[in-house]
Formats: sequence, structure tokens, C-alpha cells
Amino acid sequence: MKDEFLNFVETLIKENPDRAKELMTDNIIAYLNILKEVKEEKPLITENGKKILEFLQENEDVKCWKAKDIADQLGVSSRGVSGSLRKLVTDGFCEKLGKEPTIYSLTEKGKNFKGE
Repeated sequence: MKDEFLNFVETLIKENPDRAKELMTDNIIAYLNILKEVKEEKPLITENGKKILEFLQENEDVKCWKAKDIADQLGVSSRGVSGSLRKLVTDGFCEKLGKEPTIYSLTEKGKNFKGE
């Protein structure tokens, strides 16, 4: 969203540079420059990933899950769950335990994760 805003402002400035120069104070220019420099940090875990982890923690008595079963339980698409599970595996919250069918299980890191 920040990039979209900055692109919008830069387009306005390019379309009418004389008017922009007239209206933009030093504070406005400084603030725009700060916005351009600040990098947005990605969250440790996505909202979908958080929902999946919470679900797996709440259902810890079931040790292994297929993405489709998680999706069915959460009422979301299995494609979205599969993508989120891949990231959870990469980040060490879950582990992949098979190929046909692919099943997932919480790691100790996943079991101990507390939602932010």
C-alpha cells in the first residue's frame, strides 16, 4: 500500500512539476524521502499461517494432517492452505512427513508458537 501511495504522489509531481514545487514544503519533501527509505518488514507469519498453527495447536491430539483436511476444517481453500503450509515448513513451524498423500505435523517450534 505504501508503494502504491508513493507511486501516486510521484505521478502527480511528474504531471505538474511547477504546481508541486509551489505547494510542497521542505517538511513534505523530507517526509516523502523518509517514506521512500523505510523498508516494510514482513510479518514473521501470515494470517493464514497463524490460523493454521492455532488450529493445529488446538487439535494436537491429531499428529498428522493433510492440507485438504485442514482446509475443510477451517472452511478455506486447500490451495491456500498448501501454500501456507509450505511457508510454515520453510520457517520451521511444521514438517512435511510424506508425499502420497503429503501430510504435515507441528514441530516443537510450531507447538510453542504464541500468536503475535
